[in-house]
Amino acid sequence: MRSVPLPGGGIGIQIQKRYRAPPERVFRALTQPAVLREWWCPPGWVAGEIALDLRVGGAYRIAMTRVSDRQQVAVSGRFLEVQPPERLVYTWRWEGAFAEMGETQVTLELERSEQDTVVTLWHEDFADQALREQHRTGWIAACNRLDRLVTPPVAHPAGSAR
Repeated sequence: MRSVPLPGGGIGIQIQKRYRAPPERVFRALTQPAVLREWWCPPGWVAGEIALDLRVGGAYRIAMTRVSDRQQVAVSGRFLEVQPPERLVYTWRWEGAFAEMGETQVTLELERSEQDTVVTLWHEDFADQALREQHRTGWIAACNRLDRLVTPPVAHPAGSAR
């Protein structure tokens, strides 16, 4: 996984990660509520309502609750581009967190590479570097959770040492 600056000098994130899974599988994990429920939330949080109308102009909302104090937050927005399994663009707005943060935009591009999928994620339009950094940390952790879900375990030949 690597993180690089955005072209144009805006305050944003670009992260690239390779998954040992086909683009169709990764795209499903990014867009199906039952699968999102398995990887979206960070430790200490549980998924609540997850609703997606996966079409241009369609809305989405992903809610979660912190286990320790029952705090509820959600992220919501609208899909701007939906091109399975190659591209997904949507707006992003927090509910119950990051009150100072306006609407931002997320772009995901999935590129087939032999037996892998390279996902490039852009999250743009942050008001300041601190918000950018908090979201960068969150996206890296989320990408790692997604990787554990979509990547098949490595098979070890019988009798081999691990």
